[in-house]
Amino acid sequence: MKHFIVLSVLFTIFCYFTSFAQYQVNCISVNGETMTFRVVGYGKNAKIASKNAELNVIKALMFEGIPNSQQHIPMVPETESTSMEKYGKVLDKFFDNEYQSEITRSVIARKFGKDANKQKSIVLDVTVNIRALRNKLEKIGVIRKFGL
Repeated sequence: MKHFIVLSVLFTIFCYFTSFAQYQVNCISVNGETMTFRVVGYGKNAKIASKNAELNVIKALMFEGIPNSQQHIPMVPETESTSMEKYGKVLDKFFDNEYQSEITRSVIARKFGKDANKQKSIVLDVTVNIRALRNKLEKIGVIRKFGL
């Protein structure tokens, strides 16, 4: 019985640490090729939290899709961990600063501060040019061109 309990606890811990990232992203409007999302970012200061929020939108579009939006299917067919293994250097460079050219607007919806869980966070309304993002991912070789 002891072994069963220990194994159950270890299995639960393993599942917790290997689960996929959950991005807090909601679609709030669509305007042609652009979509605006409300997103939460965490960090020790407003600059880090804002960058985290913008990256969360991009990663959610790429690897998870956004429920209740036109982009409910992920752009990248592989999981985030598989993609990072295959395209590590390219994606690291993209996530470092290249993603910002696909973000057309970023507005603070809730100022930086502690949230209900006492974590420092910021809420942004981020507008992304979906076509530009798709073209960039095709150009760097992460996804294939549509129809090929």
